Amino acid sequence: MKQKIIELGKKAKIDIEIFEKTQEKVDINTMNGKEKLFQITNVTSYRIKAIKNEISIEYMTDNLKNPNLIIDNIQNIFKLQENKNKNFLCQGNLKHKLEQKETLDYNKIKQDFLNLIDLKKEYPLILNIETTYSHYINRYGINNKECSLTDETYYHEYGVAITIEKIDKKKVSFINFYSENYDFKSFYHYVREKLEYLIIKLNGDNCTTKKYNIILKNNAVAHILNTFANSFQSKDIEQNISILSGKRTQKIFDDKITIVEDPKNGIEKRYFDTEGTITYEKEIVKNGIFQLEINNLEYATKQNVKATGNAYGVNNLYIKSGDNSEQELIQKLNNGIIIDEIYGLHSGIDKKNGTISLHAEGLVVENGKITNGLEMIILSTNFFELFSNVIEIGKEYSHNLLCVSAPSLLLKNITIVGKK
Repeated sequence: MKQKIIELGKKAKIDIEIFEKTQEKVDINTMNGKEKLFQITNVTSYRIKAIKNEISIEYMTDNLKNPNLIIDNIQNIFKLQENKNKNFLCQGNLKHKLEQKETLDYNKIKQDFLNLIDLKKEYPLILNIETTYSHYINRYGINNKECSLTDETYYHEYGVAITIEKIDKKKVSFINFYSENYDFKSFYHYVREKLEYLIIKLNGDNCTTKKYNIILKNNAVAHILNTFANSFQSKDIEQNISILSGKRTQKIFDDKITIVEDPKNGIEKRYFDTEGTITYEKEIVKNGIFQLEINNLEYATKQNVKATGNAYGVNNLYIKSGDNSEQELIQKLNNGIIIDEIYGLHSGIDKKNGTISLHAEGLVVENGKITNGLEMIILSTNFFELFSNVIEIGKEYSHNLLCVSAPSLLLKNITIVGKK
């Protein structure tokens, strides 16, 4: 059917390119040691790029069963299209075969997650444990009259919601974790660490509003970097909706901050983007200097620069790590605050002016030791201050997002708003 659509497009003087994604997915859910769901799904979707008279449009569908109707619909979209957004079709051939190096036993995986209920024996404050697990196998393909690209990837997603209760006080922690290969041991270790912090915060206090030295935990750093990821895109920069508009080649962060994107070595390895541009490792910020905008084919064409393979956004965007373990960061902090959870990313971050005002939870550190929990506080800073006030960088990466990761940061002079 793909070839039929390409040929029909040619007769109508339309260049056609078809991006195909097939996702096989296994889902396992449990609640308090009992199975809730075991499900296998297989879904295919298509994005068709059509170019006519130097105008490019996209058409989405979940099947290609009626090629004539698809071409008619594309023709109708062209009649309504007013903007001349230039684009072009991908070229070349690439076939990246799935190299899955593990044999999965879903019964064993199911039992691993059912056994998380045993945490209640060690932590009697636990009221409920609800888990989710998904294994993804994604297959991507791009076809046009001169090009054929295929790619296969896989990864695992883990989740758990743990509710703890002490007298009349409840707290809930939602924990996400991703890995390329099945790694329940690391996930379990991560859950236990989050549980320890959660229990400390049951007796959480508040703090005086002032500037503190803080450790921003890797999961929180990753969320903030992810929220600002589009700021590096040429489209947002050119439209002046990015905080980085006009700042390329300028120093924007501390020398210690280098931000890299390396899609071929992420949790989900991607060898080309949704437009067929081959991905590659690139330093977007180097030693604090913003040196590379990322783009898609449209903006690469507009600016007469190399396409960076970011039509889908970013994949495996990360801050280069340092040499400090989490415990070493705490020792170097000595007296201050650990921020381990942030909330309200969509409403608490202004991506145009860089303001960050996020509800947060954390822990008090005194003389290099965690002494108490903190809740109902606000992390008040901005994009540039956050990545400029760096004292040290941790070495352990976050695993809470699929496409963005970061180490923990030891920061100076960050405002924490409390009630005292």
